[in-house]
Amino acid sequence: MADRRVARTEAAVIGAFERLLDERGYARMTVQEILDAADVARATFYAHFQGKEGVMAAFVAGVIDHVAAPANAEPGHDFTGRDGAAAQVEHALRHVQEHGHAVRALLMGGCSSEFIGALREAAFGRIRKATRDDYAARFLTGALVETIVRWVETDFADEPRTLAASYAAQAAGVLETGGA
Repeated sequence: MADRRVARTEAAVIGAFERLLDERGYARMTVQEILDAADVARATFYAHFQGKEGVMAAFVAGVIDHVAAPANAEPGHDFTGRDGAAAQVEHALRHVQEHGHAVRALLMGGCSSEFIGALREAAFGRIRKATRDDYAARFLTGALVETIVRWVETDFADEPRTLAASYAAQAAGVLETGGA
């Protein structure tokens, strides 16, 4: 029962955060506004998050962590039976695009360095598990983060599958040349 309450509280806070990004932008958003929009007490909020920066990190990690083991069909895409780097990156890109308004607000709303840091941390955790080399993992993380940033700046001009295939091919090249 407690796990469901925790999940419900965190989902309410992250959902409120995402809605407020559209309305207020990150820089102007306050913790009190998040509390009010999520209908969560301050003590409960701080039991789960370290300020709005913690909510942003949880939002970004949720997008990245969601794709770690794609197994079920979802509205808009189905990765059942697809695995490997290209499928996981494509899945992540589709979720970035799905939350594009929030991602764009974070990148363009005066907190890009915080957002990029949270994205880098979340992606690095996943990429590091796939390679034995710390430097290769950092290189691949940087490439993925820059790909996402540029993709958002171009208003998602390229297809997720195309970007993912390109990234996976480049990653394979890095790993073949000694990064693994």
